[in-house]
Amino acid sequence: MKLFPVSRTGALWLAALTLAVFAAGHPPVATASSHREAPLISTDPEADNTDTYFFLDPVDGGRVVMIANWIPLEEPAGGPNFSHFGEQIRYELNVDSNGDAIEDYVYRFTFTRHVRNPDTWLQNTGPLSSPTDPNLNVYYTYKVEKIFGPSPDQPASARVVLGDDLLEAPNNVGPKSFPNGYGKGSNIASTVYTIDQDTKVFAGPRADGFYVDLGMIFDLINFRPGTLPGNMGGGKNDVAGFNTHTIAVSVPIYQLTKNHTVPTSVSDPNAIISMWSSTWRLKNRILSDSGEKPSESGEWVQVSRLAVPLVNEVVIPLGKKDLFNASYPKDDAQFAPSVLDPEVPKILKALFNIDSPPAPRNDLLAVVLGVDGLTRRPGEVVSDQLRLNVAVFPTPPSLVNRMGVLGGDLAGFPNGRRPYDDVVDIELQILAGVLVPAFNHSPNNALGDGVNGPDKPYNPAFPFLATPHSGWDHRHDAAPQVTRFSDAGPE
Repeated sequence: MKLFPVSRTGALWLAALTLAVFAAGHPPVATASSHREAPLISTDPEADNTDTYFFLDPVDGGRVVMIANWIPLEEPAGGPNFSHFGEQIRYELNVDSNGDAIEDYVYRFTFTRHVRNPDTWLQNTGPLSSPTDPNLNVYYTYKVEKIFGPSPDQPASARVVLGDDLLEAPNNVGPKSFPNGYGKGSNIASTVYTIDQDTKVFAGPRADGFYVDLGMIFDLINFRPGTLPGNMGGGKNDVAGFNTHTIAVSVPIYQLTKNHTVPTSVSDPNAIISMWSSTWRLKNRILSDSGEKPSESGEWVQVSRLAVPLVNEVVIPLGKKDLFNASYPKDDAQFAPSVLDPEVPKILKALFNIDSPPAPRNDLLAVVLGVDGLTRRPGEVVSDQLRLNVAVFPTPPSLVNRMGVLGGDLAGFPNGRRPYDDVVDIELQILAGVLVPAFNHSPNNALGDGVNGPDKPYNPAFPFLATPHSGWDHRHDAAPQVTRFSDAGPE
């Protein structure tokens, strides 16, 4: 196993920690996401939280990056009403600094739609040279608030407006609409803002950086010819060519740790922070028979949440998926039976005669408690959160291992989650029991979906996900897979 020099306290500690994680048999469980986790939220794409990422900036290791995506399988050519974040929705990134599964900091984003000329059906009435170009007929602005304490009912004194009237990045309609290009060298990058105390934010469309063979996974793990057991390529990335709408936040580490320092020891409990993303809507909606916007009122209700990928989608059973989206991490003990006896290993046994550890799967408890010695704090509450040890240096892009901790890269999943971590392959292998010594053998430790990278390379700097696919020129079938950052540099 190749170990990377990622710990602030040295490679020897890293090696010892890696061996301890594997020997103790405390694996994380995670799964891939088709972005349509539960029945109710699958009918509400503007509020449907599809992926959440939480990692240290590989360019500036002193910063924590939080990314959350909404709108599943967004069609780039979806005019004339292209996708946007929704009005009357609260999009939130929640940070737990002490392990009690209650948010200590909330970054809340709310959006407002603007139309310059309602007498045309065009989103842009001519070529665009910048996000403020008057030819951009339909545009969105947003406000960012930082809330100290649980959401949504903190008093105004516990809320701070970090930024207002910020521009959502426009959709990448095509080259005629953006004659100067959309990515690097254009003015679209001006939608990355620095606000408040060195907080960076971005909101807008991105190429969906998630990669997975959805057709294979949901057809009862139907491996494509020549790909079995799956971790050697040959799969079809069914997310290729689609966009998503991204909210990204980058903040200095000290703003999120319990004692407001930058811990340097991996064993320091203050070095561990955790987060999840969530979406809130007003409880009451009254439709109009005159074409006016619906009238919305009442209390705010959580309709979606996401942390460890696909806990809701393939770990939580169908009858409890909507309950999971409406509940809070502090109450996640109610879902423990689904973790202790998951369905995926049974499918692997029935279809491929692959044995995995018997229930109760105590080796999977790390999904709700964190990995002992790496991402678990004293008194950690059972909860679905992405947990990150900020004392582990980010791995340089050239040394990144897509298998994260399983590949010897402790800066990767489940120590947070980076966009390029292959959570599908990691999840299949862990559910098959590879971190229990008796089950760490072939084919268990070679399972995967055959998709090892996205169709567009990641941006090497904030906001990290690639520029959105063009509506004029994109494809979904058999798109090429890449595994590294773009060489073009940040936008």
